[in-house]
Amino acid sequence: MNSTTRFSLSDATKTLVQNVFTEMMESCHGITGLLISTVDGHVVSSLFRQETMQENRLAAMTSSLLALGESLSKEADQDLCKHIIVQNTTGVIVTQRFGKSLVLTSIADGHTNLGMLHFVTRIAANKLAAFKKE
Repeated sequence: MNSTTRFSLSDATKTLVQNVFTEMMESCHGITGLLISTVDGHVVSSLFRQETMQENRLAAMTSSLLALGESLSKEADQDLCKHIIVQNTTGVIVTQRFGKSLVLTSIADGHTNLGMLHFVTRIAANKLAAFKKE
């Protein structure tokens, strides 16, 4: 697990993130990458099965995608964008906002059930958000 950020994560938070990431990968075997980033595109923590994924680029793109989702929601007279799903021919990506300034992005292969990935990501984001409030 990588924890490079402008934020200083406590040992308890690092442990929680590691536990949540482990639970997610055990619950949904198709997950190939997990990323916690800020809404402005900075990496907080990540775990990837493949070394080819570039966390800084993914965090920046997640921020841009979230901004587009926010703009689309606002234009449609709807509230804050909570999650974004990108489904493609070889996989699926679910990004779930938690707290005011953080997002959890789950990347999975094409054999992964979208509903399962969304469920696992939402549960994990809720665990991370609850801890953040303490």
